[in-house]
Amino acid sequence: MLLRRTFFYWQFIAALVLPLWLFVGWGVSSGSGWSFVGLLLLAPLLFVFLTIVGVIVYMRAGVRRTNAVSWLDVGLLGALHVAIIAFGLFTEATSAIAVVGVILGLAAFWGAVWQLVEETRSRARAALREFEQMTSSPPSAPRAHSVDGRVIVVEETHRGTVA
Repeated sequence: MLLRRTFFYWQFIAALVLPLWLFVGWGVSSGSGWSFVGLLLLAPLLFVFLTIVGVIVYMRAGVRRTNAVSWLDVGLLGALHVAIIAFGLFTEATSAIAVVGVILGLAAFWGAVWQLVEETRSRARAALREFEQMTSSPPSAPRAHSVDGRVIVVEETHRGTVA
């Protein structure tokens, strides 16, 4: 649970830190001028993308309730973040790492969307089941209570019970 909670907070920090890391890595690795121009385009897009994925993950009620992402989020986001860090090293394998990073980014995005849809669907089904149960129960019979030796009859005007 600690790792999942750490990733919950890290995903928003990473949206700021990882694009900046690309510039630091470019400076350390003595990248070319064209790679810097590419970073000027890539870094804002990466910030927006990581923020969107983080918001989609945050939209799930289970994530907000526990302040912890799912294990699927940990795996996909963790692999994506490692790929971004490796990309920032600007080695000879940077092109291959970029391709892997794009694939992992798409997987992280669609994994977050899929989990949001599934959780929303299950919550809607549960609410519908509860509503159907409330509307299909027969009206309850009047109940008699004794208060100070007097009998009081209470008639319920609503159907079912509220949990």
